[in-house]
Amino acid sequence: MYMKYKQKLIVGVSLIVVACLIISSVFVYLIYTAEEKVEEEVVEKGIDDRISPLTNQAVSLEIHRIRKNGIIDVMENSGSRLLNNLPLRNIRIKQVLDGLQPGLGWRKKPIFTYYATFDDFVWEDSPTYETWDTDYMNQEITRNVDEEQEQVDIEIKFIEKEKRILRTINREIEKFNVVYDFRSGTWSGDDYFNDSDGYGHYNGSDFEMWFTIRQTDYDGDGIPWWVEVNALDTDPRQDDSKLDPDEDGANTAWEWKWGYDPFVYDNHSILDPDNDGLQNTEECFMAKWLANPYYPDVYIETDYMEKAPFKPYEIRIERGRILPIPRPRLVKTGLDGWEHVFWEESQQMLMEVFSKHGITIHIDDGNMGGGGELLPFENEPGAYHQDSGVVSEFYKNNFADERKGIFRYVFVAYGGGWCHPQDFMQRYDTICVPSNSRFFRNQLHFALTPRTARIGRAVQVMHELGHSFGLRNEEWKGIDNSTLVWQDYKSCMYYYYFGLRLFDYSDGSRGGEYDRSDWAALDLSYFDETAADIEGIGSYY
Repeated sequence: MYMKYKQKLIVGVSLIVVACLIISSVFVYLIYTAEEKVEEEVVEKGIDDRISPLTNQAVSLEIHRIRKNGIIDVMENSGSRLLNNLPLRNIRIKQVLDGLQPGLGWRKKPIFTYYATFDDFVWEDSPTYETWDTDYMNQEITRNVDEEQEQVDIEIKFIEKEKRILRTINREIEKFNVVYDFRSGTWSGDDYFNDSDGYGHYNGSDFEMWFTIRQTDYDGDGIPWWVEVNALDTDPRQDDSKLDPDEDGANTAWEWKWGYDPFVYDNHSILDPDNDGLQNTEECFMAKWLANPYYPDVYIETDYMEKAPFKPYEIRIERGRILPIPRPRLVKTGLDGWEHVFWEESQQMLMEVFSKHGITIHIDDGNMGGGGELLPFENEPGAYHQDSGVVSEFYKNNFADERKGIFRYVFVAYGGGWCHPQDFMQRYDTICVPSNSRFFRNQLHFALTPRTARIGRAVQVMHELGHSFGLRNEEWKGIDNSTLVWQDYKSCMYYYYFGLRLFDYSDGSRGGEYDRSDWAALDLSYFDETAADIEGIGSYY
């Protein structure tokens, strides 16, 4: 009996030992396979360091726009040494005389080109421009590079051309350099992300250029393979400029370019990091027109009224006051044949003066697909009143709703002279400037030559723009004031200097009780607020 029990015990213990061995073997196997899986996963999540596996590798430099500086000096040069040397103490008389001077050379436009160098290869086939501003040309230059090349050095040189009788002289004016990284899709050097003049924007002493650098990209969204695979975990075969995975109103490509996480919700409808009144959703919408969420942009759409008929006097048959006998009489009409135009030179003066203060002015006079409309001439009494009249109808019918809150609307008309809301939103986004000989003779001290009329137009628009930037009499009493006590306040917002065609805001350098810096007081977002918020008058409901 005992022996049988002992045998059973030995068999039981053996089975337990065998079971333990089997369990431990399985456990070791599971651990081993788990380690293998972990190693495999690490391999799968490793960095894919390839640069351009889907396409041949090349770099593209896209020049969006080039603008030449210097027009303000050219326009303000009267060309008269005698006038400049006259010992006149009365500045108003001097401005009247200057207003009648035709000037020299202001009709002659600058001639320039640029050279682009990619490492050691010089691209010299760029066209020659004879203009102050190329507008939005979007010229693209592509250069093949070695496969898997990591970086490329790019240099831009600006060349000014001067035509002589028998030859053309080329002079290198200025240049800048950047280094493009094929893995990150970014560049550094004289232009870099969030620098002082904006990413993809070179603002030099003589030239201003907007540009983009990108590489060959299979899906065409501008995000390099390396970034999509290793940083964003997006599909390098799918265009991410059409996707918005976090549904925050900005597409993946735009968010990546400007440093946002495209998979983390940001309320771009209220974000405005540069305080220019354009929320990020609007900046994304305006990306085609060079909007930068970290650099102030001011967009203007401008339309014009048809030319006034040239009819300074007309003959009317009227009854005499003493004897009621009908008789002819010459009656002044005020219709003087003036053009209602936002001249190119006036536009460029505005762009230049604001550029010096870190603000980009974009003006659509037809080059952006919205402005430049010629609208019917009107001269009925009250037609140009800021609260009712033809301008409100043009604002409603000729200024697209999708642009309201992004653009300011500048209308050049026979009468007017204000910045005031024109719809139920009560935004200070509408400007009407008058264009007639009476205004330019009386209010702008005989700015009657083509040159001084263009200066006068620039001063008009700059003054009214100031109101859309929050410069108002309630905020500073020198604004819209003409009493001589404010002469230290040297600004076109002050009527005294407005009349003298001063083309600038005050910088506060004169000091004292009657001076301050308008430039420091600008609120670019003011035009996007409602009058209810600003003045407490009415509501947008």
